[in-house]
Amino acid sequence: MGGAFRLFQFVCSLMAFSLLFLIGWGAEKTSDDNASPGRLFYNLDSTEYFVGTFGPVTPATIDKFVDLHAAAGVTDLLINVNAQRTNYRSDVWESIWDGYDPNAGQDQPLFSGIEPARRMGPDAHEAQWIKNTWALHDKGCDYPKRMIDRARKKRVSPWISLRMNDSHHPNRPDHPYHSTFWKSHPEWHLEHGLDYEQPAVRHHYMNLVQEVCSRYDLDGLELDFLRFWLYFRDGREHEGAKLMLTFIEQARSLTRKAAKRLGHPVELAVRVPGKPWIARRHGLDAVAWARAGLVDLIVAGSFWFSVDTDMPIETWKGLLVGTDVDVAVSLGDGINSGASGRRTMTHEEMRGVLASGLHRGADGVYFFNLFTGPYQYWPRCDYDRLLADAGSYQVLCNSSRRHALSITAPWAAGASRSAQWLPFTGRHGVFRLHIGPEPRADERTHIELKLKLADASSPPRVHLNGIGCSWSKLTAPVHVQAAGSKPPELGDRHIYDVPASAVSEGYNLVEVFADEDVEITWVEIVVQ
Repeated sequence: MGGAFRLFQFVCSLMAFSLLFLIGWGAEKTSDDNASPGRLFYNLDSTEYFVGTFGPVTPATIDKFVDLHAAAGVTDLLINVNAQRTNYRSDVWESIWDGYDPNAGQDQPLFSGIEPARRMGPDAHEAQWIKNTWALHDKGCDYPKRMIDRARKKRVSPWISLRMNDSHHPNRPDHPYHSTFWKSHPEWHLEHGLDYEQPAVRHHYMNLVQEVCSRYDLDGLELDFLRFWLYFRDGREHEGAKLMLTFIEQARSLTRKAAKRLGHPVELAVRVPGKPWIARRHGLDAVAWARAGLVDLIVAGSFWFSVDTDMPIETWKGLLVGTDVDVAVSLGDGINSGASGRRTMTHEEMRGVLASGLHRGADGVYFFNLFTGPYQYWPRCDYDRLLADAGSYQVLCNSSRRHALSITAPWAAGASRSAQWLPFTGRHGVFRLHIGPEPRADERTHIELKLKLADASSPPRVHLNGIGCSWSKLTAPVHVQAAGSKPPELGDRHIYDVPASAVSEGYNLVEVFADEDVEITWVEIVVQ
């Protein structure tokens, strides 16, 4: 009896010690949460896979891609399966290889609408894209299913991402990219895409939503309304918003059916223009969808022309009070000041956008087109490090970051600011930039301007938040050159040192004073 009691005491003590250890481990883990990546969404444009960006177009390359990005910290993989056609053998849409003859050459009828340089020769990637998609299917590989299965094996949450009105090459009507549906209804064509006021258009896209929800083991469905962003004719957007609300209701019912079939939740996300008014003005009233309980995640994004470095996440969050809807800050691979032209972003510029977005309350980080410029041009260590750092606000803030002025794309009349602030010509320029957190005591801040001066020896005066900043030097943007910018950035920048007392968290006001008219084409605050 005594031996049994002592054994019982020992077991109880061991259990208590184990509980205390687990509590302590959990507390320590919680304290480190900010240093660990959070929810990181990665949208994979399948075109990049099928043109061979990641290696031979084989199932093994799919596995390798998923493995590498899972190891880098991606938590949610969004698998794109369509543009105007699908990359799998669909029962409701045409597949991209429909009409392709594997026994014919590059001059076969299906390829006649492709520009000669993209059909023949070393840059024949558009023809090769179709051939490779067919070849993978012919091997018996269902691309999205293979992606999903590998993601699950690596504990990455698999999503299907549907482009809701993609319209590349609208001026080449015979391009094999275009579906028969698009070709058959020129009266429904917008500048890009099709008119969603037409019931047949909405039905066409809902058929695809229904198919992927009933066919695949997905954790989430994304409706990508930024590929492209036009859905209604001018003046019809207000009425169109009502139609789109019903459309989202139908999509939500299908994700709920999928969840019941699969036995696990299936989230619904929408990717829309990054400023709420602009999204609503295009008929994409994501706030109304959220308030109606129809979506789980809003991805605030921008179009290909440029990342939006001033994403008003706090406005989204304020409009969503009372809902359980998350907001992710999205960025693509390019940046454009409005005067500089589009180029590949740098690692530090992306960190600046993410630090600002998380500072403003974003619930997640979302990458689109990261696999184009950055994957192909950056040093690979920068690409891998960005993914590793992206979900952690603390890690992002502890690294050098750049906060540049960019255009807003898409834009809409009535927005709180113009589509672009640059180029500016005059004697007094005023520019507002959001930098996220205030710099640490051991960090330095400076302003970089790209200017055209009549007298290069007399640079303009610069204030930050009303405090004077001293001109330091004229230097080339080495970080842009190191990132393999396409196209390369030409010309030097003027550097101004910023007193620590002048910098504020959040928005900062840069003022430029010149004795004669000056043209400004780039404005940036750098924290290092």
